Amino acid sequence: MPGPAGSERPGRRLSRRALLIGGGTAVAAAAAGVPIAASLWPRPPVESMRRASPFTIAHRGGSADWPEMSAFAYARSATFGVDALEMSVSRTADGVWCGVHDGTLDRTSGTTGFTVAEHTWDEVRRHLIDPPPGRPDQPRRPYWRLTDLIDRYRSSHALWIDPKAVAQRFYTELMSVLVGSVPKPAEVFVAKSGAENVLWAELAAAHGIESWGFYYGRQLDADPDFFARTQRPWTMLGLDWNASAAHWRSFTADGRPVVAHVLTTDSARRTALRRGAAGLMIAGIEEILG
Repeated sequence: MPGPAGSERPGRRLSRRALLIGGGTAVAAAAAGVPIAASLWPRPPVESMRRASPFTIAHRGGSADWPEMSAFAYARSATFGVDALEMSVSRTADGVWCGVHDGTLDRTSGTTGFTVAEHTWDEVRRHLIDPPPGRPDQPRRPYWRLTDLIDRYRSSHALWIDPKAVAQRFYTELMSVLVGSVPKPAEVFVAKSGAENVLWAELAAAHGIESWGFYYGRQLDADPDFFARTQRPWTMLGLDWNASAAHWRSFTADGRPVVAHVLTTDSARRTALRRGAAGLMIAGIEEILG
């Protein structure tokens, strides 16, 4: 029986999409009611993502469910049919970009003062990523490089890349990694960051790459001019799902897609959709898309 408006769970639609991308067979396409000819030429990942309603992004690969930004987390979230995978990257002392959100391994591996920028990749990968809070039954998992993510998923998923804890002097290098890794980077990547980081959005724009700047309602309350100062270069906007209804009305009236972040429960998903979210940044993959 259909639920109330805006409450339909996306799992069935997304699982069907995953089947078509993963199998790519005419039989699967026909079973899903998709024209066979269309199934033989899949759309580029960013275009496919933008056509989904709502489109879904696995936050750090599903940070509420599995060791964040591990190969295992991305593989698991992909089985749930997400449209995009997000990685927040740090840079090692020997120039390797890897999935580390904080710039240190302290939160994710229990170290003390282990700053990624001061260590080589060989030193980083000696450590393992802890499972998320509340999931102690899971094994720890290895850290993963950005190039590994790109090599495995560039044909199937839009890849949202955030230079979270990296000095801005390395942004050009990071953009060069993205642009040099695929023939058409605008078809694969989305540049993601906090909305104040306009340099990252501008670098993306120079290469025709989509960008997503995220906001919090508390920022907008504390500084009424914050949006006006930072919004221009971003092609998509983000707002926390529990920001005020007034902020959501303002953002959706802007005309750019608004992605709700960061969702861990299905209740949060329902609220985001009621408020007009075009996309969902999801940490709780199992609950929301299961």
